[in-house]
Formats: sequence, structure tokens, C-alpha cells
Amino acid sequence: MYQLLTPFNVLNEFNRGFGRLYNERPLDRQETDVTDWVPQVDIKENDSGYSVLADIPGINPSDVEITLHNNVLTIRGERNEVSESNEFRHRERTYGSFVRQFNLPDSVDENGVKAQANNGVIEISVPRIPEARPRAITVEGI
Repeated sequence: MYQLLTPFNVLNEFNRGFGRLYNERPLDRQETDVTDWVPQVDIKENDSGYSVLADIPGINPSDVEITLHNNVLTIRGERNEVSESNEFRHRERTYGSFVRQFNLPDSVDENGVKAQANNGVIEISVPRIPEARPRAITVEGI
């Protein structure tokens, strides 16, 4: 018999086929493992310096190493796998070590850098070196 093909029919057929595939055999663990990851980072700039926000959910802040050397900001850490179990049918969360590096301008104060963690986000504050301003010198008469 003739079957009318519409976009919805095609999508429904795909969905049924995918459902059969998923229900007939569990996903192999190797197919869904993801080992490399990097935290998402936002960098804001204002008059006083820079603010770097890094998403690190599931990582103890004391396990994150932050360095600033020769104007290169480095964020390094590792998110450990919660379970080594083979019970997973599907995995999307990623684990492993990471390194993020950012070049900052010469105007940053390496000694004033501070980091604070809150709800899985580390905020790194990198202040600028105060600009040298000309000093006004009063000329006195004799």
C-alpha cells in the first residue's frame, strides 16, 4: 500500500528505529566515554583589571592550581570519576585533568591576584598595576 511521506512520518520512523536499537542492546561503555574536557571560561575587563570566571563543578577548589607567571594565567586541575562502574548505559559528564592558559597584558599586578570559589565557579581577580601619573611640581619664586 502507498504510504504518504511527511517530515513527521520520517521523524516518527527514525524515533521508532532508534528506540528499537536502544532497547535491543545496551550501549557499550567505550562508545560513550569522554575523557578530555576543559572548563568553560569567561573573562571580563574593567578599569581596575580582569575577572576570570571558570566553571569547575564537581571539583574541590583546593584541587585547582592557579598560577600567573610572565603574564600567563594558568588554571590546572582534575575532575575525578565518581564511579568506575560499568552500569552506565549513557554518559555525557566528562572527567580527567585540564589546563587552561591565557595571555594577559603587561599591565597586570602579579602580586595582587586573588581567587575565590562559589557554587562550582572560580573567580580569579587580576588587578592592573596603577598607572604612573605625572606629578605636578610647583615652581616657586625667588
